[in-house]
Amino acid sequence: MSAPPFARLVTEAMARRGLGLRELCRRARLDPSFLSKVLAGKRNPPAEDEVLRRIADALEADAVALFVAAGRVPDEWRALAGDPELLRRVSLLAGHSPARRVPAAAAAPAPRAAAVRPAKPFNEELL
Repeated sequence: MSAPPFARLVTEAMARRGLGLRELCRRARLDPSFLSKVLAGKRNPPAEDEVLRRIADALEADAVALFVAAGRVPDEWRALAGDPELLRRVSLLAGHSPARRVPAAAAAPAPRAAAVRPAKPFNEELL
């Protein structure tokens, strides 16, 4: 069985930095027993933003990647919940296709048929 995303990200970052569990915990001010259980998949990743940021800082890793791997959303990204269009765009960038894109009332009117040009045939010479 493969490691959970958080554990995999942390252990890979530890290896890149040459950090052992105790040194990482010392730098991040964490209990080694707790983090050991998290990395073994026996406990959930920390839920507190501050703890995740300390781990990211100690690993010199991207905090947002660590948050996502832990199944959390950073506080500064809470604006996504209040902005449906921004959330839709982020979801599309992440490779998800939201069921409902833009409400019909907010969608731009369709172009007139005369203004639509037929697509040019694929030109293999461009490759």
